[in-house]
Amino acid sequence: MEQNAELLRLEELVDQVLNKYNQLKSDYQALEEMLQERDMECAELKGTIENLSDERAAVSSRVSGLLDRITQWEDEQGSDSGKNNEDDDGRVENQGSSFNNEHEEYQG
Repeated sequence: MEQNAELLRLEELVDQVLNKYNQLKSDYQALEEMLQERDMECAELKGTIENLSDERAAVSSRVSGLLDRITQWEDEQGSDSGKNNEDDDGRVENQGSSFNNEHEEYQG
């Protein structure tokens, strides 16, 4: 009878170990799936960052081009009307850029 009780106890322990193993195996599979999802999300976010970086570079280039065109236009206007203007007192003033070299801030 004592042997029978020990066998029952051993069977219960084996059942507990097997149940715990199956639970751990299930948890492991769930974590593997979660890891794959996170890896995919990370790859998507890296792609988004790359696209936004490319877009930012394109916008920066366009803004730089516009500022260059404005500077060129200002230079043409200055040379057409005589770069230096006299004020009411006869003093000569230099006509400066209305952007005060702001265009350099936008590069890069």
